[in-house]
Amino acid sequence: MSGWTLRRRAVLFGLALASAPLAAAPSQARLLVKVGAYEFPPYLDERGEGVTPAFVELLNREQAEFRFEIVPTSPQRRFDDLQRARFDVIAFESLDWGWRKLPVSASRVFLGDGEVFVARKGPGVGQPYFDRLEGKSILGRLGFHYAFAGFNADPDLLERRFNARLTVTHEGNLRSVAAGRADLAIVTRSYLVQFLRRDPSLAERLLVSDRMDQVYAHTMLVRSGAPVGVDWINGMLDRLEAEGKLAALWKKQGIVE
Repeated sequence: MSGWTLRRRAVLFGLALASAPLAAAPSQARLLVKVGAYEFPPYLDERGEGVTPAFVELLNREQAEFRFEIVPTSPQRRFDDLQRARFDVIAFESLDWGWRKLPVSASRVFLGDGEVFVARKGPGVGQPYFDRLEGKSILGRLGFHYAFAGFNADPDLLERRFNARLTVTHEGNLRSVAAGRADLAIVTRSYLVQFLRRDPSLAERLLVSDRMDQVYAHTMLVRSGAPVGVDWINGMLDRLEAEGKLAALWKKQGIVE
């Protein structure tokens, strides 16, 4: 092999090495932002699927400053996990759900949803049935904050004052009501719509309240000291909304019609 050929290959090899860090720089330069997420269907289901992973994927696809990565938590543990900096932000949350005394800032509201009551159909069970909760047994989700209880999530208080028993599954609660094992279930409206579409036979046995327990005003909560700030989050939400990408995501995920 000639000296010229060797020198030429050495130059080409050097250029390849020099260009490699530049090609990798955009992904390496992204700051990691950990996103807390707990089972909250349809935002996150037991399979780890739902609106939250799709939203995180959209955030990662639409900018190059941060890399958002989901960190699993639970409804009860999420407050401690944030204070221990196990995650930096949490989406589809409200300050009213136990966060007001913690070091977090809230983004602007970017999605609505809510919670409704569900009863078993039968004689004398119409919309007035939902007007009074006294004397009725209620099934809810452990770690969730309900307006009828003043957003107090303490299971003992809920059972003692409101005859409310907390479980870990919306579906189980709905089936218990359909079977007559409880008077009411309280569920996330978007989840209920999707669930009853999958099981129309159950839909025929249940009555859904026009009354809302609460209307969700979903925000992203940002931990004090997080790599990303609320102003950046709001700017990104504004851009994605203006471009129609949030609306497209909510429709694809079945949150809105």
